[in-house]
Amino acid sequence: MNYRFLVLLLIHSSVNFCFGQVGINTTDPQATLDVNGFTKIDEKLYLEEPGDFEEIRGSKLLVEKTDETIVQYDIEASRYGPINYAELKFQNVSNQGVQDYDTGISITDYSVTVQGFYVRGVNGESNVITSSNDGDQFIEGFQVYAHKDFDDETWHIKAFVNNSIFRLGANTNIRVNIFLNLIIYRKGLLTKEGPSYSISAGNTVTVGVLGKPAGF
Repeated sequence: MNYRFLVLLLIHSSVNFCFGQVGINTTDPQATLDVNGFTKIDEKLYLEEPGDFEEIRGSKLLVEKTDETIVQYDIEASRYGPINYAELKFQNVSNQGVQDYDTGISITDYSVTVQGFYVRGVNGESNVITSSNDGDQFIEGFQVYAHKDFDDETWHIKAFVNNSIFRLGANTNIRVNIFLNLIIYRKGLLTKEGPSYSISAGNTVTVGVLGKPAGF
């Protein structure tokens, strides 16, 4: 018997075994171990140097319910997502903008931010500009933001320009439509709200080196 051939054959078989891919419920494994289905582990699972898997196939998010049971999160069946997008339209608004609007969204359950906005005339005009209330050329900055109202315990919206009004050309007696893009985060799902982060500038425009928020 050619023992040299037998040794080479065994080495070749070992290499194929070490570098092969094993699939469970799949005939086309894409990793060293590719499991297409549910995996039950009764003891501990250790991950050494976990890598990134670029192909997301049927991935699901697991969430814990109030009764501490673990369920699969289904975005299609849910009333909300972990991150929600909504366009808020204020129609036929006075030339002073939106001074205060109660969204009715709970400050306990959600965080709300305004990611962008734009203003149009009620007939769709895009050349809406602002005019100083003092009759000069100086226009104050826009104030468009969401803030917490602790009396109502809801998020409120403001959308106006300081000491200014909206106008179309020389016409100041107008009404406008204001469009806001809102991002609404569901607390306790994928987001965590930290404590307030206050910075004292010491009555200067340069605040120097700042400490990072706790937990970062």
